[in-house]
Amino acid sequence: MKSSNRDDGWLTGRLYFNREDKRIIIKRSRSGFGYTMNLGNKWTWIFNIIFVIVIVILVTFA
Repeated sequence: MKSSNRDDGWLTGRLYFNREDKRIIIKRSRSGFGYTMNLGNKWTWIFNIIFVIVIVILVTFA
């Protein structure tokens, strides 16, 4: 498993994409604080799609 501190997974310094890293949530070591999601993990995309669907449903029927 690759560490989030390596430069090979970071895109533009803020986005993390590494298919070999199985973690979903990655600590942002570059900015000093905060977390980001590993865009190379399929579960990140599944979570984001479900989140968007729930928001659309709530806004539509509210």
